[in-house]
Amino acid sequence: MKNNTIVLEKVFDVPATRVWKALTDSNEMKGWYFNLPGFKAEIGYQFTFLGGHEEGIQYVHLCEVTEVIPNKKLSYSWKYDGYTGISFVTFELLEQGNKTLLRLTHSGIDTFPNENPDFALHNFEEGWNEIINNSLNNYLKSADFKYEILVDVSNEKAFESITNEIPLWWTEMFEGISNTLGESFTVRFGSAVFKTMRIDELVPQEKIVWFVTDTLIDIPELKNKREWLNTRIVWEFKKDKTATIIRVTHIGLSSAIECYEICSTGWRQFCDSLKSFLENGTGMPFKVDSK
Repeated sequence: MKNNTIVLEKVFDVPATRVWKALTDSNEMKGWYFNLPGFKAEIGYQFTFLGGHEEGIQYVHLCEVTEVIPNKKLSYSWKYDGYTGISFVTFELLEQGNKTLLRLTHSGIDTFPNENPDFALHNFEEGWNEIINNSLNNYLKSADFKYEILVDVSNEKAFESITNEIPLWWTEMFEGISNTLGESFTVRFGSAVFKTMRIDELVPQEKIVWFVTDTLIDIPELKNKREWLNTRIVWEFKKDKTATIIRVTHIGLSSAIECYEICSTGWRQFCDSLKSFLENGTGMPFKVDSK
């Protein structure tokens, strides 16, 4: 019997929550997949879209969500308006440390009309390969906020500033422990904004990873005030002669989310404060008495 099921696997260097957001958030989906306004990862949700070869027929896809396990599994039916047959697409996410294995399965392709060459298995294989290995892969790599500063200090001093001196360059409203693996700390910016982070990785003079376990950005400009939740902040340190390059990557903070402009501006501001603190001894942290 001919195998007409496609199984494609790809490991992404981001947590499962990040991949899940790309798979289910309509603002993000249009950046790598199809434009599906209002998409909801809810059983029974129906959606349609046009797709096909650029110079060929554009088919109306009719889909309905059939299974949802948040951050783990999403399945939906997939058929074509005016044609017989029904297939099923499943995305499965398996955590591998700080990485995620995505397994894409597309079954039932053989139920579509055999006489139509557009429904040949190799066309689906080519399509999914492009979508997962190229489009989604590039999106997840390029979408996250990144910022670098070159500081005229040693790796040791740069690392110390992130693990023990946060109140001197980020915010004076600091509580908790930021220098021990597995511990957590909270930074506040007045009464309406806070972020609580757990230290998930700590490699002296090389790398620090924070995981955001709780957050609130309660400002009028934002409808979703918890977009930092389940995101990761990665600090990397690299020697450059007598100086150090500090790179921060906020995995999950992408241009597709509502707070991107506000939060990316904030990151740049406080990284510049960090540079000033390290090189001149004086940072520009959020002050307890700031209005």
